[in-house]
Amino acid sequence: MTVAVAVRPRFSGHETFACRFAWLPKAVRLIAREPGALSDDERAILELGLGKNMVRSLRFWLESFNVASSRNGSWALLPFGEAIFGENGHDPYIERAETQWLLHWQLSTATDNPLFAWRHILYRRMRADFTRSELLAEMRVEGERLGYQHSDVTLQQHADVFVQSYVGSLKPASPEDALDSPLVDLGLLRRLGRRPGGAARVEPVFALARISINEIGPSVLDYAIASYWQSRRLGEPVITFRDLAHGEGSPGATFRLEPEELRNHLECATALWSYRPSGEAGNITAVGPVESSNLLAEVYA
Repeated sequence: MTVAVAVRPRFSGHETFACRFAWLPKAVRLIAREPGALSDDERAILELGLGKNMVRSLRFWLESFNVASSRNGSWALLPFGEAIFGENGHDPYIERAETQWLLHWQLSTATDNPLFAWRHILYRRMRADFTRSELLAEMRVEGERLGYQHSDVTLQQHADVFVQSYVGSLKPASPEDALDSPLVDLGLLRRLGRRPGGAARVEPVFALARISINEIGPSVLDYAIASYWQSRRLGEPVITFRDLAHGEGSPGATFRLEPEELRNHLECATALWSYRPSGEAGNITAVGPVESSNLLAEVYA
């Protein structure tokens, strides 16, 4: 008997391809020239120089990164996509590390149809390290708990796309496979040796790294705090430090921040919010209206 599904995550649509560095800028230029071309497989293949499955994957990533969406076959940039990649965008060719962190944030924190592997790895599991077989077993159990019965092939492909997105392809089959995703440079996921895995195999071990605020940028963190507040705590004037540091979709969990470093940042950012410490249950109060769009320009100032 299946249970009612409150969260409807996405398990597929990427066609087993991680997003390539050049895909988003290419797609945005095509959308600007001809909004309907991306919906036509043959036209998109010709314009983008990609295979059919890669075109379909690119459409998936445009939506998953919150860059663009399609309506009745016509593609248009979403507000985040316009701000970064549009005609007057802050970083249309992903040349700055801040943009890469913002893309990671957009990809990881969707409240509607979140990517299952991202949600599980970043927010649902306790340990930072895993092998492919360990992760597959966990994802099978978690998927069934949510009421899904996906095959191991689907789950493994989805998990592998997460790894490829942050580490790169371990065994490139073609020159295209060797092109890294825009998230590889973040160093968020690292390969740490090998250990026994499933079927008596020795497997690579991957681990989420702890990240310093200096690597991310204080203004990116402020944007993320405001975005979290808007999407998950809308209308609440106060949120707890525990939620901001550890909650699903929170800046602390998404960026893998040390709680004490996040606490220090909140104590300094007094123009945006006031922080009253009280152990793990300290409170953050907004000084004024919380609008993440107002903070995006500060990232690139």
